[in-house]
Amino acid sequence: MINVAFYWHQHQPYYKNNLAGEYSMPWVRLHAIKDYIGMALLLEEFPKVRQTFNYVGCLLEQIVDYGENHAVDLFWRLTKLSPYDLTESDKLWILDNFFSANRQYMIEPYPRYKELLQKRNFRRKRPKDVLKDFSDSDFQDLQVWANLTWYHPLVVRQDTALIELFKKGEGFTNEDKEYVLSRQIEVIRQVIPLHKRLQYMKQIEVTTSPYYHPILPLLCNQESAQVVLPRLLLPRKRMLAGEDAKIHVERAVHAYERHFGQKPRGMWPSEGAVSDNVIPIVAGAGVNWLASDEEILDCSLDSKIRRNEYGDVVTPEILYKPYRVCVGDHSVNMVFRDHNLSDLIGFQYSKYSVDAAVSNFMSRLDSLKKYDNNGRPLLVTIILDGENAWEYYPNSGVDFLRKLYETISNCHDVECVRIGDYIDAHPPEHTLHHISPGSWIGHNLATWIGHEEKNMAWELLENTRSFLVKHTEVAMLPVGNKNVADAWDEVYIAEGSDWFWWFGDDHFTAYKNEFDSLFRIHLKNVYKLLNVDYPKVLDVPVAAKADRRKPYTLPTGFMEIKLDGVVSNYFEWLSAGVYTVDKDMDAMHRTSGQPIKEMYFGFDVNNLCIRLGFDKAAFSQYRKNGKCVITFVQPTEMQILTSNFSDKPLRFKIKNSNRGLSEKYFDSISLDKILELSCAFADLGLLPDVEAEFFVELVRDEEIIQRVPLRTVFCFSVPSKDFEGIMWQV
Repeated sequence: MINVAFYWHQHQPYYKNNLAGEYSMPWVRLHAIKDYIGMALLLEEFPKVRQTFNYVGCLLEQIVDYGENHAVDLFWRLTKLSPYDLTESDKLWILDNFFSANRQYMIEPYPRYKELLQKRNFRRKRPKDVLKDFSDSDFQDLQVWANLTWYHPLVVRQDTALIELFKKGEGFTNEDKEYVLSRQIEVIRQVIPLHKRLQYMKQIEVTTSPYYHPILPLLCNQESAQVVLPRLLLPRKRMLAGEDAKIHVERAVHAYERHFGQKPRGMWPSEGAVSDNVIPIVAGAGVNWLASDEEILDCSLDSKIRRNEYGDVVTPEILYKPYRVCVGDHSVNMVFRDHNLSDLIGFQYSKYSVDAAVSNFMSRLDSLKKYDNNGRPLLVTIILDGENAWEYYPNSGVDFLRKLYETISNCHDVECVRIGDYIDAHPPEHTLHHISPGSWIGHNLATWIGHEEKNMAWELLENTRSFLVKHTEVAMLPVGNKNVADAWDEVYIAEGSDWFWWFGDDHFTAYKNEFDSLFRIHLKNVYKLLNVDYPKVLDVPVAAKADRRKPYTLPTGFMEIKLDGVVSNYFEWLSAGVYTVDKDMDAMHRTSGQPIKEMYFGFDVNNLCIRLGFDKAAFSQYRKNGKCVITFVQPTEMQILTSNFSDKPLRFKIKNSNRGLSEKYFDSISLDKILELSCAFADLGLLPDVEAEFFVELVRDEEIIQRVPLRTVFCFSVPSKDFEGIMWQV
């Protein structure tokens, strides 16, 4: 007998900015109406097929937030607006983001959606180049299709109104759009109750993961990443947060109890990441079993898992069984995924015909029937994401899964089981006293640490966490203080794995800037909740600080400038570094309506000089009460703060993070057609040859109107007297 344990991991990061009250991205909402509901609905057709599902604690929270609390994300908000009320900026954003779906299976099958995609012409044109080609009815249809295409086929099958909308295809009304959105909320509300009912019927087992999906071994001890990869570079300042790891696990268990009325038996540690430090934490929370990848088991054993030339396991007695893992006085059961079979479903079978995929899968199971396991059924554990794969299958994977479930249901010597049930019936006979630190990706932890960007993010997190600990101690804030509790929650959110997943160059997403921004927002919120100014380094994107490709040129020589607010002559700023805004823009940030068009920066022997050039029309509204803020993040944090542009005389002050705001006003600034400013290096405390980093913001009434550069900083070395001679030699 072959027991197959399908284990579907459902996860999305925490997309909500708690202080703003809005989600930045819609993926919880859209996957809920597609994969979360659809996977469970399909299973109802096959009562003999038992499976295990995993829901991360913060995902359950977000599902409830959408279903019960009317949560809003940016995509939803722009969908709700009538095309007549959309600003130009809104329309440009929609044109770049409302085609975020699999082209082959979620756009091209629908003629109108395909037509709109072709009109958008991503390969050749920017959104502003096609804006005039899109009518109000085009935007209305696009708003509907960007939501309609995400509905799972089984949800559509049960809803005559949705069926009619798919048939209609175009010319959607506001009423059509409202139904598509309101129906989403109704479906989302069904997700958790459906899983709860299936678990009560013992067809599925639902498990949990650490609350905000952190990599537990890295919270406990970042040096665990070097066990498998000794040369891996770690952050300069290490973070030790084993207590946080414990909180993530305990919160996940408590959240599960609230939703399902019982303790979870099992847990999928985020990304399958385990280490010896993790075992006592999980066991202490009352969790009975964990799951990870076969390569973790392989590294933890003297005996090795072997496969034949077809990729089939030839040592089933090693892989296809549970283990007891004991660390000190603590122990937990563990099962390990068949890496090959899991990845075939996740990445390969979508390219096969349904019959060929199912036949291949079953033949691999058949190859195991020849092995004698002393009367115990082999446990073939298949673990993969329960949401990402199906976007690449025709019909959201329904045809493949239905054929697979039907075939297994009719097979007398293959049975689908829940992992917890198998462990109860067949307790582990083999004990491990050590578990190799690693994850289900390459049996290591390098996906989340070791790259310059990832390490920078860890250091920002550690600095923020250390501040929170120290500040609460110094201020003697009570343990029950709500703002302190909320600040800790922001730290826990920032410990989630997804931020570190997208930093670095090993994974690509069009939304990397949004992940970067949201990570830093959570850190900023810690300071905001405590009514403390946050470090300005948190305004600098992590990816930009690590990326030394700069969207500007550097100064080449000393300058002599006249501070009169106009370009006095051609040669005045010729040796300056130059930044042009339109060369630094992307799909998410538009040039239209941007007040600052360009920036020059350079120096003479003693002074830093900055020049801003403006779009006359866009800048006109800021001439009265706008001002300029120049923020240095290296070598120390400080700011140059101008007075309002309408002030006579126009002046500026220097604010140092240690000394506060200077009493002295500086008048070496002028605004006419351009803004010119000069500030002595001595007043800034910048010594020759020191590396300085800064950015510039246009501000009005404390609102940041524009920042330059967009995602990085201006970086230069403070010149010595022989700067020109050195540059000449270069």
